Amino acid sequence: MRANVPRIYAKAGTDESGRPWYNMAKPETAGQAIEVMIYDDIGGWGLRAADFIRELKALDDGKSAITVAIDSDGGDVFDGFAISNALARLGDRCTVRIDGLAASAASVIACGAHRVVMAENTMMMIHNPWTWASGDAEELRKTADVLDKVTGGLLATYRAKAPKMDAATLKTMLDAETWLSPYEAVALGLADEISGTVQAKARALSPILAKYRKLPQALVEKDKPAETKADPAPQPPQEPAHNVAALAARLTQACIQAGHPQLAEKLIVSTALKDEATVAAEVSRIEAVSVLCQTAKLPELAGDYLAVGLGADAVRARLFDKLIAADVGEIDNCEPVPDATQTLARSPNSTEIYAARKGKPKATNQGSK
Repeated sequence: MRANVPRIYAKAGTDESGRPWYNMAKPETAGQAIEVMIYDDIGGWGLRAADFIRELKALDDGKSAITVAIDSDGGDVFDGFAISNALARLGDRCTVRIDGLAASAASVIACGAHRVVMAENTMMMIHNPWTWASGDAEELRKTADVLDKVTGGLLATYRAKAPKMDAATLKTMLDAETWLSPYEAVALGLADEISGTVQAKARALSPILAKYRKLPQALVEKDKPAETKADPAPQPPQEPAHNVAALAARLTQACIQAGHPQLAEKLIVSTALKDEATVAAEVSRIEAVSVLCQTAKLPELAGDYLAVGLGADAVRARLFDKLIAADVGEIDNCEPVPDATQTLARSPNSTEIYAARKGKPKATNQGSK
């Protein structure tokens, strides 16, 4: 997301018909939802907030539900704020459906909707705003101040959608450029529902997407042609699946509370969310390993131990070896015994206190030392 003016965009132009890079469809019959598709950059020569809001206002009858489908790498933060606020004003009539990627400014737009639905194979990315700048030291300081203020706007937008999110945790996620699976987004409150998969269309890697620091490999390979596969053989009916979203949310929340939100996706994959017992055991492992490392005053090791799958017993043994190697002396969890040779503090002398209040000289107390 770019904050200052003039803004420079990574993509430009429209299609051959001259239409903008989004589409709005008025329902053919009464009662149907108005469909809005945002499938490219936000701002500049892509989707401008002024055009979007003007066309939406022309279609909106004030009664129909509105569904906004998003697959966007992001773009200009102020256009994102404007569109997000416009969707928020629609109230519970507005639903955002993430069909591919909602990154950067596109995630801001998504959070303006009353309800956010993500397909299982989609992602959301949040990060700090960034920009190009030039000038002397004073000009660059002003630009940095603007970026800080924009960051405050991002925090407000995300927390409006997910009020239970801790502000410090959210800021850490912005600093780290965090890519969220649907399960993580639901657990955090940035999305409300997970739907079935949506077929992702191949597309070239955009210059905006290429600039992100932690781009998942799955998105890098989206421009490769899909392999042709034979239709799978029909499978016999299976028992109803357990609530995968709830299990993923539980595991993600445990990672966040332990201070390791970056491990959520890895642990979701490693457990395969097999069943409630598997997830419960993993949550117990997370809690036990975190407590052991904190007790040993080595909390920085918990993330690595959890990532490689160590259990409480293995972690306890490793921590013991590290403490012995560090020559910390005897490890004793008992409270220290008072030293018998230590001089005890004298008890209050009531005579002295009374004399001091009356302005009299201290009385001699032979029992005092």
